[in-house]
Amino acid sequence: MRLDLYESIARPALFLTPPETAHGIAKVFLSQSLLWKRMHDYLKIDDERLKVKLGPLSLKNPVGLAAGFDKNCEMMNSLFLLGFGYLTLGTVTAERREGNPRPRMWRYRNRSLLNSMGLPNNGSNSAAENILKTHNRDGALIISISGLSVDEFSSCYSKLEQLVDGIELNISTPNTIGVRIFQDAGVLDQLLTSIIKRRSTRPLWVKIPPYFNEKERENVLGLVDICQKNTIDGITAINTRRIIEQRSSIGTAGLSGKEIFEDMLRIVQDIYQYTRGKLLINACGGIFSGKDAWQAFESGASTVQLYTGLIYRGPAVVARINRELLELIEEAKLNSIGDRIGARIR
Repeated sequence: MRLDLYESIARPALFLTPPETAHGIAKVFLSQSLLWKRMHDYLKIDDERLKVKLGPLSLKNPVGLAAGFDKNCEMMNSLFLLGFGYLTLGTVTAERREGNPRPRMWRYRNRSLLNSMGLPNNGSNSAAENILKTHNRDGALIISISGLSVDEFSSCYSKLEQLVDGIELNISTPNTIGVRIFQDAGVLDQLLTSIIKRRSTRPLWVKIPPYFNEKERENVLGLVDICQKNTIDGITAINTRRIIEQRSSIGTAGLSGKEIFEDMLRIVQDIYQYTRGKLLINACGGIFSGKDAWQAFESGASTVQLYTGLIYRGPAVVARINRELLELIEEAKLNSIGDRIGARIR
């Protein structure tokens, strides 16, 4: 089956099943790396104009996978073959977590998803074993980690940091109450102080929550201040939006996809202006197309991350976004995507 038929044939079939079941089916297909090697020529967009620098990382393109799709680092070989510039795997915790009771994922209007997963994963030892097994690393590997205490975060960090190209600290999941203590500036400062004692030269990012009023904005900008104080390399903006969901065992769920795209652009632009472009920003939320990515770059992002876009548009989505970005580069009469995003962050 041609990959461009995903939206007309494969997706409707997958969407007949519950979202977690569909994800399990996708996982089976993405475990078949030989299949994706055969598709690689179609999916690979190798063009110098797409290359970007992200701090010390050199990326073949600015399109990354967001955390949550591959929680246990089991699909790396195939995911790299889809053409991502980098993968953000996890979120991983120090020890195994079951997550919240099912059902805990639902499809939503306007190409969006709801989830109340609660960070299910097999723990840092399992993640480390899977990372060591990977044989195809055609891009940067970032690991998202989280925990309910400074010690949990630090233990997970120490286990995984030497195995990957960078770490993203998830302090903003709306589905695990204990994690949200790190959205207090003082507690985040304690966490970053502990992490930095163990840190090598690998990039360190913090994933922040969205905000919708002035009080929430002041709090998040306070977190950004703490990140800058501790010389964090960048932030990922934004995590899912917490909304009421009666079907969830915890009564709430995180909203992702197109429904949060405009919020993401607003927050990326706000933080870019607030930091005067001195902090790298990975835009996450509602990226489905090259035009979406271009808008994020214009707002101040240096890369984009997607998850829901992969669910709705299928395995060819990265190639399509990169082809569309090349068209936009030509229309804007630029030499490279770096002309749009690279020179701003130094």
